[in-house]
Amino acid sequence: MGSINWAKVQRKVFKLQTRIFQAVKSGNKVKAKKLSLLLLKSHYAKLLAIRKVTQDNQGKKTAGVDGKKALRPNQRIKLVKELTLKGYRAKALRRVWIPKPQKRRKTWTGNTHHER
Repeated sequence: MGSINWAKVQRKVFKLQTRIFQAVKSGNKVKAKKLSLLLLKSHYAKLLAIRKVTQDNQGKKTAGVDGKKALRPNQRIKLVKELTLKGYRAKALRRVWIPKPQKRRKTWTGNTHHER
């Protein structure tokens, strides 16, 4: 992911988001819907989403319930290629028991890195 021009990626996504905003503002719902679907399928939007979740957000430091804390660049590229919403259904959240003092346990429910 080091050779990706992030300024260009952000510019492309922002431009498409602006077009969606303008379509909604002018009352053209059909155009807004088509542009929204275009954004969802956009390679640039997927790249930016994966980057936000795995590199930029505070949650990058928190391991998912699968125990994975960080993804290597090749894993992130693979995730971008796998990311599709066609027939997507979220997997069930997993529960992890965290030991606490005085023999109590706290439950933490979360999803895997892939699901974020």
